[in-house]
Amino acid sequence: MTPLQLRLLTVSRTLVRIAVWASGLMIFAVALLIGAEVLLRKFAGISTGGADELSGYALAISSSWAFGFALLRRAHVRVDAFHTWMGTRTRAYLDCLGMLCLATYGTVLAYFCASVLLDTIELRATSNTTLGVPLWIPQTLWLAGLVLFAAVGMLLFGLSLVMLVRREFDKVQTLVGSRTVNDEIADETEPSAAQPGEVR
Repeated sequence: MTPLQLRLLTVSRTLVRIAVWASGLMIFAVALLIGAEVLLRKFAGISTGGADELSGYALAISSSWAFGFALLRRAHVRVDAFHTWMGTRTRAYLDCLGMLCLATYGTVLAYFCASVLLDTIELRATSNTTLGVPLWIPQTLWLAGLVLFAAVGMLLFGLSLVMLVRREFDKVQTLVGSRTVNDEIADETEPSAAQPGEVR
């Protein structure tokens, strides 16, 4: 890989790692909020109100923020029953096509999410609850995760396409292919050997 390509992967890796840590902290905070809500209802007979609404926002936002990380880790569920029986070259072409489809899906998803956000801003919409949360806030955070997901997908597709042109089929597998048993073993026994999205 060229220095520019490695730099782009490094930046992407850093961004998705920050996003996934933020997602984890968000879920942890919501768990604390729900725990406090349960205890207050049980022992004080009062409710903080809005815990269910905030947890819904947190789930949507944290999920979208984790998509890019899962993509770089090649952690998305894949049906590869026949894929493993194919040759290296065929698998590389299919992996590249699969990444194109996933990146396109992410881009379309981000586009429609942005459309919803613009409508929300124009209407100054708020949630129909006691909290009255301005909906542009959670929707903006949700959109940020989807944009990151789409950007990472497009980057991985572009890099894998370059590798196909150069006939570097093994590197395509390492970058966007299904994780193998050896990959899983290497992660458990040599966690520092490779970073997510890194081509060795």
